[in-house]
Amino acid sequence: MLPRKPPCALLRALAILCVGVVTSLSQDIPLQTKFLESVEQPPTITKQPPKVYFVDPTDDIHIDCEAKGNPAPSFTWTKDGEHFDPSLDPNIALTNNNSGSFKVHKSNGVLNKKYEGDYQCIVSNAVGKALSEKIRLRLASTPKWPKEVLEPKRVDQGRSVVLPCNPPFGLPPPIIYWMTSTLDHIRQDRRVTQGLNGDLYFANVISSDSREDYTCYAQFKASRTIIQKEPIKLQVNPHRLQNRPARMLTPHGKSSSKHALRGDDLLLECIAEGLPTPYITWRKLDGSLPQGTLSLENFNKTLRISPVSLRNAGQYECTASNTQGTDKHVFDVTIDAAPYWTSKPEGKTVVPGDDANLYCEADGKPKPKIQWLINGVPVEEVPYNPNRIVRGDLVTLKRLPIGGSAVYQCQATNRHGSSLANVFVNVLAVAPLIQTENNKVYEVVENNAIALECKAFGSPKPVMQWSKEKNENVVYANGNLFIQRTTKSDQGLYTCTATNELNSTSIQAYLIVRDATRIKPMASRRVERLKDTRFVCNVSSDENLSLNVSWEKDGTAPIVSSRVAVDGGVLTIEGVTEEDGGVYTCFAETSLDRHSASAKLTVLDRPAAPTKLTLSDLGDRSVELQWAPGDSHNSPISGVTVQFEEDKHRPGDWQTLDNFTGNVSSARLQLRPYVNYRFRLIAHNELGPSNASEPSERYFTPPSTPDIAPFGVKAEGTDPDKMTISWKPLDALDSNGPELQYKVSVRQKGSGDDWREELVSGNESQYVLAGTPPFTPYEVKVQAVNNQGKGPEPLVIVGFSGEAVPRTAPKKVTCDVVNSTVIRVSWEPLRQEDVLGRLQGYKIYYSKVRGLQERRRRHTGKKVLEFHGARNSGMLPGLEPFSTYSVEVAAFNSKGEGPLSHPITANTPEGVPGKVVGLQVTQATLNSVTLEWKPPAERNGILTGYTLTYEYINSTTQELGPSKTESIPANVTSWRVTDLEPQSKYKFYLGAQTNAGSGILITEEAQTVMDVGDFNRAVQTEMAAPKPPSLQRGSHIVGKNFANISWLPSDGREQYVVQYQKKNGDDDDWKNSSTLDSSTNFFVLEDLQPGTTYNIRVIARNDYGHTVSEEDFVETIGTAYPTRSVDLATQAWFIALLCLIALLILILLIICFIKRNKGGKYSVKDKEDARADPDIKPTKEETFGEYRPLESDNDEKPLAASMPSLNGSVPHGESEDSLAQYGDGVEGMFNEDGSFIGQYRGSKERVSSTVDGGPAGAPPLPPAGSAATSPVAPTA
Repeated sequence: MLPRKPPCALLRALAILCVGVVTSLSQDIPLQTKFLESVEQPPTITKQPPKVYFVDPTDDIHIDCEAKGNPAPSFTWTKDGEHFDPSLDPNIALTNNNSGSFKVHKSNGVLNKKYEGDYQCIVSNAVGKALSEKIRLRLASTPKWPKEVLEPKRVDQGRSVVLPCNPPFGLPPPIIYWMTSTLDHIRQDRRVTQGLNGDLYFANVISSDSREDYTCYAQFKASRTIIQKEPIKLQVNPHRLQNRPARMLTPHGKSSSKHALRGDDLLLECIAEGLPTPYITWRKLDGSLPQGTLSLENFNKTLRISPVSLRNAGQYECTASNTQGTDKHVFDVTIDAAPYWTSKPEGKTVVPGDDANLYCEADGKPKPKIQWLINGVPVEEVPYNPNRIVRGDLVTLKRLPIGGSAVYQCQATNRHGSSLANVFVNVLAVAPLIQTENNKVYEVVENNAIALECKAFGSPKPVMQWSKEKNENVVYANGNLFIQRTTKSDQGLYTCTATNELNSTSIQAYLIVRDATRIKPMASRRVERLKDTRFVCNVSSDENLSLNVSWEKDGTAPIVSSRVAVDGGVLTIEGVTEEDGGVYTCFAETSLDRHSASAKLTVLDRPAAPTKLTLSDLGDRSVELQWAPGDSHNSPISGVTVQFEEDKHRPGDWQTLDNFTGNVSSARLQLRPYVNYRFRLIAHNELGPSNASEPSERYFTPPSTPDIAPFGVKAEGTDPDKMTISWKPLDALDSNGPELQYKVSVRQKGSGDDWREELVSGNESQYVLAGTPPFTPYEVKVQAVNNQGKGPEPLVIVGFSGEAVPRTAPKKVTCDVVNSTVIRVSWEPLRQEDVLGRLQGYKIYYSKVRGLQERRRRHTGKKVLEFHGARNSGMLPGLEPFSTYSVEVAAFNSKGEGPLSHPITANTPEGVPGKVVGLQVTQATLNSVTLEWKPPAERNGILTGYTLTYEYINSTTQELGPSKTESIPANVTSWRVTDLEPQSKYKFYLGAQTNAGSGILITEEAQTVMDVGDFNRAVQTEMAAPKPPSLQRGSHIVGKNFANISWLPSDGREQYVVQYQKKNGDDDDWKNSSTLDSSTNFFVLEDLQPGTTYNIRVIARNDYGHTVSEEDFVETIGTAYPTRSVDLATQAWFIALLCLIALLILILLIICFIKRNKGGKYSVKDKEDARADPDIKPTKEETFGEYRPLESDNDEKPLAASMPSLNGSVPHGESEDSLAQYGDGVEGMFNEDGSFIGQYRGSKERVSSTVDGGPAGAPPLPPAGSAATSPVAPTA
């Protein structure tokens, strides 16, 4: 059987209920209800009245005393130290059977004074006894104001006065108010103040202070009563005001003492009078005024420290001062303290045999006396116990036995009061009790810590032991098994056993170890504003655990909206804004663990505009601009652009003044004079510029002289007697002041004359100087001037007055013949004084007088060539050989031409003749060919004969055979070539000759006829009827009223006719198309009827008969087939036909290209060089007018050996003009005014002229594959 539980256990258990778990010397006491019910608990007072209790005599008295304990406590009272039984008084009723509270009822409407006194509640049970603090009960008094006769207060204006209140004494003291008879509060300020004693102080009175109803009211709050004093009349007499120094009205004297208790309010008051009204200040003479607890009230006249502490003792000085003087008062403040706990005593619950120390640490001023009581009995009156040692504020209990429980009281007392504390010692003897539930299952993830609970209570303290399955001992601590880092091997069944001297008990627990949740780190992002971004949270966890993924932004859940979406481990933000920036955290949580990964989203944007633009340090030409940089929006500000706007010249137009790098906040701006500036700023970062800031205030710089001179100054002659001086005007901001003008200074260069000066308006940009001699140099300068003075000295430039036409003609004009088509003209250059301007060059006018073979002169129109620059000769190209020319020369400048020189004549020598005309084959026999022609139209001299060259053409390879040449007299125009091979093709080259050489060659091809046998076989073939044509079935193109019929032609030279008739029609007659030649393979039948079927066929015929193709039919498009006519290009057969035609054309082009290349398989250059004769080369250093030497050394080589290319450079059947190298004949060489323009011809023309224009050599070879009878267009 267990021993009886000590009664002090009840008090310990109750303390546990109040504060949760109280730690004893050994262990925690369990809080289960059943356990608490089985343990005796000491009494604990839970409710009691304040130490001082004021009651209105007209109210009932409520005195509370409530407590807890086990067994239930009983309540007794003492009054003034004597036993008091409330139940014996008929006017007292107990309010609750389970408490000691009672209520005192009024008798005849009021309370009896006998109920005043000091009450104390005593709570007892079997464990011990607890005492309440003593309660002092007082009935509030409601005194009356004694009747009194108050004399009016009369005082001169400006003097001080005190209106006394003197309220009657009451408990508690009354609250004082000063009001009028209409209950309006008297307004208080520094001049009028109510003191702590209730009096009303006037530092100085004014006339408006006069009134008859100054009334003092006293409010007794405990009795809920307000009483009033008789009204006081204050009369202010008019009086001349006279200033007075400050003087204390209260307190009196220079010093006084003040006493207060710790925890109360300390009030110090100084009220002064004087004129002007004094000010009150405070200081602590032996230290600084306390902080936090001090306040100044009543217009600095009252110093309050609440609550006051012992360290607030000392000397406080108040000073009243005005302009006339000061007055001071010193308070000597002392602070005492009623007893208070520095460390409140705590109860002890111990096991039998333990020791216990009870401390009672109290303080006060004076030092309190400590008295110990046991269950309400002074320790001195309790039987002696050698195991109990009392030393002042410490009680030591040794080897406490079972049943040694008790309640100790510690009472600290000094002259200011006392404090009482109940302290219990509870000696418990309890068998082990395990509070943790049995068979509890624990889950934990790998590598995490886990505590397997085994909370047990017992007295003596039980020994705890853990084991795992096969009696494996595991380290434990404080009853709980703690595993720092769990592994899979820790999973299993565990047993916890608690044992003490009284009993033993155990529970089991099962541990499950799960896979840990893992989350991969996320990368932070820097995203431009309005771009999209997303964070991905990659998580893995134990498959047996439910995984929940959530997101937070800056510690709170992100706002999910139309822009922000969360889909499990993916958070997407569309069009990020500044508000989206922050730290995003992904949480992966199971029932066992929680992990997170965070990433920062930094939103980048253009910077915010700078603000707070201010101007300082204003100078004539500079100013300091300061500003507050705007938000960089997470991208460092790289620079700032300063813009300005001025309101005179370009109002409203912002211009860039300067740029500054870095995130600066001020800049020194260089300004121009006479500008009314205002500024704004634009910040830049990597994302772009900010918006412009708000403009600064305007700053108008003072005017100054111009800083620069006008630039771009030019002096140019316009007329022979005038010169225009022009310049680029200053920019409006460069004027530097009002009344801008330009001073134009002019003087003739080298004359030594003074400057001629003219002032021109600032709006002008030129000045015309009249009366100048032609083309005379002048020195010119232009200077800027305003009303502040002149600008810098400008540079001097030199210009010329206007030009006149040259006044003389070139002299000593001569002509030298270069070759048959070129003459060099030379002259003596004009002197500069005769040019009357800048010489631009010379013009040569020339015309043909007559050909030397002609009997009569025939002048042609004049032509002109220009030669630019100061030169003394020029070439006249493109002349007709064997002719007489007239030549004149004139100089020219920008004003025009001077007079022409005297005409001179020059004769050109003979040249090579032009092409022969009309070369043709008039007869071809088995072994001969007869050619006929006409002499060249341009003989260019006296014809000496013709040269005929011919070559055999291989019919298989198209290669040319060896050439043969025959010379023909000049008077012959028909020639028969013999000894040719039968049925062979030949190429013939014919050119005329003069003493200057062979002319341009023309070509012709001819074929000899067959021998008789071959001829008969060919005739038999030719006399047969043609093969029938083959219609292209399915390839006919049909429309609404037309049909395109196509066929494959035969190989002969037949003709074709397309026939058609309506199918199943009334008319059986075939209708014929027009006759088509052998090269045609299609025909379009028109005027057909829509939606009608036609039979078609094609007839081929020649001189020996005809054949008919097989019939086919076509159907025109009618209303039943509208879609066939919608888009022909989308029909598959039409697309196929176009592709076939394109393919055939491509094949034909390839065949032509191959044949052309075959014709050049012999060495053309060797044959050309064999026939080449040297030509007279033009002099290299000469030029033809404006015509630059288009022929380089390489260009001149064809002229030396004038054999053309065999690939068509030689025109077939015609010749070209020998002037083709300078343009399109004689007329093509000149423009409308006769200027030579041959140099502007294209490259083809230059090549042709090079080939055809040189002297004749051996006859050139014709291109291979040319038809014998087909004309060939001349090569351009």
